[in-house]
Amino acid sequence: MSAIFHAGWNAAARSRPDPSSAVTATVFMAGVISIPFTFYFGLPPLEAVPWLLLGILFNTTTLRLLVAIYRLMPFAVAYPMMRGTIPLAVTALDFIFLPIGYPGALALFGIVLVSLGVILLAFTGRRQESLGWKPILLAVLGGITAAAYVITDVKGIAITGSPIVYGLVAAIINAIAMPIFLRAEGVPLSKVMKGEYFFGFIASIFSMSSYVLFLYALTHGPVGAASAIRETSVLFALGISVIILKEPVGLLRWVACGIAFMGTALLRLA
Repeated sequence: MSAIFHAGWNAAARSRPDPSSAVTATVFMAGVISIPFTFYFGLPPLEAVPWLLLGILFNTTTLRLLVAIYRLMPFAVAYPMMRGTIPLAVTALDFIFLPIGYPGALALFGIVLVSLGVILLAFTGRRQESLGWKPILLAVLGGITAAAYVITDVKGIAITGSPIVYGLVAAIINAIAMPIFLRAEGVPLSKVMKGEYFFGFIASIFSMSSYVLFLYALTHGPVGAASAIRETSVLFALGISVIILKEPVGLLRWVACGIAFMGTALLRLA
């Protein structure tokens, strides 16, 4: 469900006149709608604050890397390349920083297949061209920093004891950090949000639902497997693009989807 919700709001954002502004509005409004819920669910303990702040650092770094990546390669190449890196990076960091719940051999193979399928989408629907090593390395680095963000979530949830409480506050801090990030890029928040408030509000409901469900999944199994399942949202987004946006899909895309879904099946059996 987390992957489906994530795919839904991302596909909707992609259909907007300015997808970047739509995503920004979603992140900002996710923090806004989270505020009233904190009065009911409460706040994390002070011990979780370092992980929240460290998570924002990794998240902001990921966003800045995305800006750099999109200047060097098309979104259709950069996004799946980065997203496909995340499950592999999460699994590696899991072995280093989370000495519990390691995935078995079958699950590891499933994670590799999901990542391979998602990354393969970066090379579909366009003629091969030389991108150079710099944008590819930046995309991989973006996947690693996004994976580090996942690890901070796991650590923070373990201290907080509630994925909902942690997720709400993380969303609020992200919303606070967003204007600062935009200002550093020389873009005022008001300009980005113009005409996107309603979309951001609706999309943020799906975004927060996806995020909290993902945080819940992180507490009930190997984090690498949970991350891999969530990255299948790229495949659901492709399905939405085909059915709703009527985009053409070549053979290689279907092969990529098949590989990723094979990985998902293995994770289910593991």
